[in-house]
Amino acid sequence: MYKNYPGFQLVEAIYKLGQEKKFHFSRRVKRIIKALVIILVTLFLWNAPASMYGIEGLTVVQQRIIAIFAFATLMWIFELVPAWSTSVAIMGLLLLFTSDSGVKFMVNEEVVGKVLSYKSIMAAFADPVVMLFIGGFILAIAATKTGLDSQMAKVLLKPFGRKSDNVLLGFILITGLFSMFVSNTATAAMMLTFLTPVFKQLPPEGKGRIALTLSIPVAANIGGMATPIGTPPNAIALKYLNDPEGLNMGLGFGQWVAFMLPLTAVLLFIGWF
Repeated sequence: MYKNYPGFQLVEAIYKLGQEKKFHFSRRVKRIIKALVIILVTLFLWNAPASMYGIEGLTVVQQRIIAIFAFATLMWIFELVPAWSTSVAIMGLLLLFTSDSGVKFMVNEEVVGKVLSYKSIMAAFADPVVMLFIGGFILAIAATKTGLDSQMAKVLLKPFGRKSDNVLLGFILITGLFSMFVSNTATAAMMLTFLTPVFKQLPPEGKGRIALTLSIPVAANIGGMATPIGTPPNAIALKYLNDPEGLNMGLGFGQWVAFMLPLTAVLLFIGWF
């Protein structure tokens, strides 16, 4: 059925070309070389004498974690597999070779030192901070997929008219508002797409274009301070502020907003000025 649509042949040709390139002999050789490099480096760090690291009291388990770290870094750099696959592989390696539920002869504490708790490793999947990130990402993707973000931006910009100062204020306030509930990086990328039609109304020479371009990342960063989900560092900070073994401040979403929203509003207007 899809073959009846204009342009389908072009899409099909591009797909076939990509597949041929993906499985080309020279490309396979490069992937094999990269895989060998990763395996050799990982095995070397895994089995090297502990004295090589120059870390006093380094256990076998800790050495394995260093090797797994190197493995993950090289896998992400060389992109042999999708990034998420490497992330899952890290969990598997840690569980098998460094945890108390791993392969028995590989995690004997008398030989390898203190092992990790499998619960603490698996808890990373359900960490509240990770769930918070996922929620923000889902919200951003949903808004983009449905076109809600662009429609809201257009509607919210209308009341500011066409005067350059007011348009600048509009961009700052809307960017700040969006970045409170969506990742500030995603907000900046989204808002920058609205600059093209606005630039057509501005003279090529002048400070208007510079001001508008700078206002978006500045407003996104400031707006992201207002809520715990505005930017990933906020969620990480909130986790440690509420850690029962740390500061144990018991801060909630509402308390964070009550503290930060007034400061955010003042900084946005200072940025506009």
